[in-house]
Amino acid sequence: MNEREFTAKKRKDWERLAIITSRANGRGGLKSLSPDDILELAPLYRRASSDLAHVRQHAANSDLVTYLNGIVGQAHALLYEADTSGNWLRSLIDFYVYEFPAVLQRRYLSFLSALAITVIGGVFAYWLVIHRPSDSDLFIPSSFKSSVEAWKSKQISDPPYLEQSGWLMTHNLQVGLTAFALGIIILPDVSLMFTNGAMVGAMGAIMTQVHGHSTFWPGILPHGIAELTAIFICGGAGFLLGTSLLLPGPMSRYDALKLAGQDALKLVLGTIPMFIFAGMVEGMLSHQNTPHWFRYTFAGVNGIAWYAYLFLPRSRNARRSAAEDARNLQLAGDVIS
Repeated sequence: MNEREFTAKKRKDWERLAIITSRANGRGGLKSLSPDDILELAPLYRRASSDLAHVRQHAANSDLVTYLNGIVGQAHALLYEADTSGNWLRSLIDFYVYEFPAVLQRRYLSFLSALAITVIGGVFAYWLVIHRPSDSDLFIPSSFKSSVEAWKSKQISDPPYLEQSGWLMTHNLQVGLTAFALGIIILPDVSLMFTNGAMVGAMGAIMTQVHGHSTFWPGILPHGIAELTAIFICGGAGFLLGTSLLLPGPMSRYDALKLAGQDALKLVLGTIPMFIFAGMVEGMLSHQNTPHWFRYTFAGVNGIAWYAYLFLPRSRNARRSAAEDARNLQLAGDVIS
């Protein structure tokens, strides 16, 4: 059976599953599903999961894989998270421990795109400023000039300041939300990622010229790893929105945007603890007069911890198909009652 025949044979089930998950993700939640919908959900999910495994191995059409990834992911969330909906704390923990990393791992290409654009911007600005120091004005806003001079003087040392931490959290989150919002038209999001990288690259070039790296990086890395990673995730979430409109695959643009938007929103919400952490560290540690080795060690440990949290695969306790069916029967009874 070729790919076209396989798709034609399976499409009806996929579309039915997409309709059920879309309805359940609306305002009414699971209560908006009919008993027939709920009883169909688990079998359709298992068949679609099997089909996804098949197309990953055999299909040449990446859009088909993306499409199935989306509907299987949405159905998985309904089946595996319905039992946490009555406990907001458990749902919150479940989101940050399982769902957010799972969405990021599934959408890792968007994250890598934001990372790559930032790195390109950084390398380009570093090379240009090294060869033409006056061009640093192209990449560093005038509002940052005083900070540049402070870094050049190697006299960065601030007392711990909790209020400053709060301001930094808010500011960094605004940057992330801007990256997310601009993604729907792609080019501004690309520009923002490139500009962020270029500013860091230009600063790095200036530090090379004044031999200031030993002061600069201990003041940036402790909070910068979490902060920049969160911005990459928000930028990648924005790219999801834009690419869903440009390349909707087998779905309509509206459906593709709706599906991508759900994952994109989860990615943005998932970065909130990262921005809080980065703001606290920047306000309370990064610019302190502590030994450089301590700040480097702290940066290394928290960097490893964040990336292990984000990208190490993990799964909830295994649930058998019989358990899924039993839950569906219970939910059906709740709807009927």
